[in-house]
Amino acid sequence: MRRQQADIVIVGAGMIGLSLACLLAKAGRQVTVLERHSQPQLSDELALRVSALNNRSRQVLRDCGAWPLIDDYRIGPYTSMEVWDKDSPAHIEFSAAEINQDDLGAIAENNVVEHFLWQQALQLGVDIQQVDEWKLLNEGDADSLVEIKVGDDLVFASLLVGADGGRSLVRQWSELPVTFWDYEQQGIVANIKTEQPHGGVARQIFLPTGPLALLPTPDAHTVSIVWSADTALAEQLLHESAERFAKHVETESQRVLGGCKCVSDIKAFPLRMQYARQWQHGRIVLAGDAAHTIHPLAGQGANLGFADVRALAQHLDTRDLKSLVELNKALSKYSRERRADTQLMIAGMEAFKRGFGTANPLVKGMRAIAFAIPNKLTPLKRRLAQLAM
Repeated sequence: MRRQQADIVIVGAGMIGLSLACLLAKAGRQVTVLERHSQPQLSDELALRVSALNNRSRQVLRDCGAWPLIDDYRIGPYTSMEVWDKDSPAHIEFSAAEINQDDLGAIAENNVVEHFLWQQALQLGVDIQQVDEWKLLNEGDADSLVEIKVGDDLVFASLLVGADGGRSLVRQWSELPVTFWDYEQQGIVANIKTEQPHGGVARQIFLPTGPLALLPTPDAHTVSIVWSADTALAEQLLHESAERFAKHVETESQRVLGGCKCVSDIKAFPLRMQYARQWQHGRIVLAGDAAHTIHPLAGQGANLGFADVRALAQHLDTRDLKSLVELNKALSKYSRERRADTQLMIAGMEAFKRGFGTANPLVKGMRAIAFAIPNKLTPLKRRLAQLAM
């Protein structure tokens, strides 16, 4: 049995785990990453799972050295956003030009981001271990390190980071409490060929059964859709042909891009809000979806995760990780800062979800007024565009 030593062990080699590993390695930390899967490979076909990355998230990726590679390979920048309500006159649009920027964000394929982050992590000396299972033997305290059994080996670390998604094993092993509720919706994803070019516009239509997003890809006539559909409708859509599904997208989007054709598989995943009431315990801390998952209607899940990465890396900085007192100071500051931001985002998403998920005439009228005001007031529209970034 080998005994391995690391400053920090990160479980999960997704976008959040790998970007954190890169930043910590650049700060001189010895980092080990545990992941079940191998490095995602690049493909000529557009992937189904994408993220809308704002400027702060892209800056994290720049600091990791990965964004120039991602940018050169394939992204879908969007220069404006258009949001409307199918059942009322509510409509708003704003552009990067209104705040003198080149774009508001970029749509990136998750596997492309992960591929180049993995590449950068290896170049920075991160030890990425592909393992089927691991076991937490000791959570560590003031006198001992975290002890993890990985296959036949033992790995010791001053800090264990759970960046292993919504079903985080780190969170389960450390018994950190979770609050959650089911949105009773499924997120349906597919790539759709459109008759008219998307023009670099990110579009979202609020439907009575859930929001439908049309996100621009590098192909001028292809959009990546995320349809957060009520479970009954989702089940119906998933059992229909690709042709029928594309027709539904075309109709529900009010033919904003003309005729539609499905050019990919159609996949779905259940939607639920999940929030860890406690983000850290001793030498263990959570980041990304392991700490929080939110409704995808505003596309902020990945951005919240990258904000976690930035904050955690900054708070750890030059701390003496072996000192539990010093470590707890850093982790407490991190969790307080990020929990406040996350709670605000969860509340906002819940308000949107409930506000647009009703056919109540009074609420519909209020929605129309709420959208009309910023669409006419340039200063407020400018502020919304800044927030979108």
